[in-house]
Amino acid sequence: MCFRRCLAFTALAIGTALALPHPAAQAQESRSQAEPVSTTPGAPRLLPQDTLAYIRLDNASDLRVDAANSAMGKMFNDPALRPFVSDVYQSLAELFQMVGDQLGLTLDQVLAIPTGQVAIAAMPGNLSEEQLEQAEADAGDESPDAIRRRIAQKRRQQNSFAGIVVIEAGENIEDLMQIVDRVESKITESGYVRRTSSIDSTTLVRLLPPRMGRPEIEYFVRDETLVMGIGHATASKALDQWIDKSDEPTLAERADFTSVMSRSIGAEDTRPQITFFVDPYHVVERLVKRGGAAALVWPLVEELGIAKIRGIGGSSFRGGEDFEEISHLHILIDPPRDGFFGVLRPQTGETTPPDFVPSDVTSYTSIHWDFATTYENFGKVLEKFQGPEPLKRFIEDPAKTRMGIDVQEEVVDQLTGRYVTCRWIQPPIKLNSQVQLHGFELKDPTKAKATIAKMRERSPGKIEVATVAGNVIYLPKSGGGRNMPEGLRKPEPCFTVLGNWLLISDGREFVERVSMASFGSLPRLISVPEYELVSSELGGKLDGENPFMVSFLRSSEYIRQFYELAKAPDTRRFLQKQGEKNPMAAKLASLLQKNELPPFEKFEKYFAPSGTFAYDEPSGMHLGSFTLKAAE
Repeated sequence: MCFRRCLAFTALAIGTALALPHPAAQAQESRSQAEPVSTTPGAPRLLPQDTLAYIRLDNASDLRVDAANSAMGKMFNDPALRPFVSDVYQSLAELFQMVGDQLGLTLDQVLAIPTGQVAIAAMPGNLSEEQLEQAEADAGDESPDAIRRRIAQKRRQQNSFAGIVVIEAGENIEDLMQIVDRVESKITESGYVRRTSSIDSTTLVRLLPPRMGRPEIEYFVRDETLVMGIGHATASKALDQWIDKSDEPTLAERADFTSVMSRSIGAEDTRPQITFFVDPYHVVERLVKRGGAAALVWPLVEELGIAKIRGIGGSSFRGGEDFEEISHLHILIDPPRDGFFGVLRPQTGETTPPDFVPSDVTSYTSIHWDFATTYENFGKVLEKFQGPEPLKRFIEDPAKTRMGIDVQEEVVDQLTGRYVTCRWIQPPIKLNSQVQLHGFELKDPTKAKATIAKMRERSPGKIEVATVAGNVIYLPKSGGGRNMPEGLRKPEPCFTVLGNWLLISDGREFVERVSMASFGSLPRLISVPEYELVSSELGGKLDGENPFMVSFLRSSEYIRQFYELAKAPDTRRFLQKQGEKNPMAAKLASLLQKNELPPFEKFEKYFAPSGTFAYDEPSGMHLGSFTLKAAE
């Protein structure tokens, strides 16, 4: 229990520190002010080479400045919104007080603690001397119970996880240590034993567990930076790296890590504020092998070729003249793309929105994919677990029997490889007002219509038809939505062949609008200035690469949906009812009751459109996204 409290308190202190600034705070801080240069090494230089997962904030003070100058920070300081935002913050502070009383700090003090880098990492656990001695002591007992106990214990020990936290606190180190002292007090009350040693004038604290199976905890403070490790020799090994007394390679020297990070920087001129890295293969390996079914499960995982994923990493930037935020994600994959990765078959092609995409969609995405090869390779992967011809047995034969369709010839072979999806908010605003449309470009629309006619003949009366702007819409009959709760949108599954596209949606009204846009009766996305602006910026971010995916998003429309829901009487009644047992819901209900939300236009101006892209390369796949700066 104390260990979990330690993790919870640590996560809380770090997590809240990454939150947006206090609404009353102004962007008065400046990086031009004289600040002491940090002597703390970057976290990758302190972490072991076999680190499993890692996330790092480069500089908390800089992030607070950027957040205050961001669209969100400016919105929080808008005079029209400040009363509501101040009350929200005050409510959070009151809720935090339950924890703050134990820590002896207010929310403001906790938020202000980090001044430089903040990093969290997971790594393989080290076996302590006590664990090794215990294993040797048990080695002589050959009873069945002892053997089973040794096997289980060895499996857990060899595949254990450890963790480490690095927080650069600067002049706020005393506030941070106040939290650590409170946590340590709780831990020692549960039986942990405190031991200290001095290494290069730095005091290393070890908290030893009262019994096997509970983790050791280590920490030290050096140059106003706290390094806390959970697991044997976690912090002590980091200290050895810091003072150059270790010959063990670090994460910064790992080829997979440096390769992923170099691809995650992109073409930006500034340092990323947030970076992360995950080694999915070894994380999954340890999770699987900790269980009793490892001998059965792990060979199947290996068969999928997961070892080819050498790393996943990314970065996030804020600031700049044109962009509110820029993010990168890189997946490092070893060639050749066989096994499970045989299904990853992206292609390049046209990304311009088709004529059927209306101007008022909230999002639009275009993807090019080799569906035929993906389908074939998926069958090969499935064959490893289900025996010969799994696609024929599970998909093709049932489709032929029930609908008279040849899946390979009449479905897979009819796809050009271009897929488009878009979303639209159907009025009136409800919790599930988001309607989605999926579009598949066809080689032969006439043949597709013949296939649909064949399906209708096989299932008479189960697919109704309607006509909009001269186009036929098919409406499958189903029992879905009959018992939808009051206040939710009832889905209306439907599909149509429009030009050379097969379009599938869960909203008839959206398909009707799509048909009207296709025939020119409604404005189209291609002519919207916001889309043109995002599209023009994509070229610079692609850095000469040809994308297989591009996307456009209007975040303001998603905010509008939540805004309308917050103003709805039904929502307020629901929150009041939930508030009887949930203090957070009660606070939110009280805030909405106390403060009437200003007109949505006060919010809307702070949210600019964003774009996403992805391209394939020999070493893996790269994804990027950006949000434009809102107009002043």
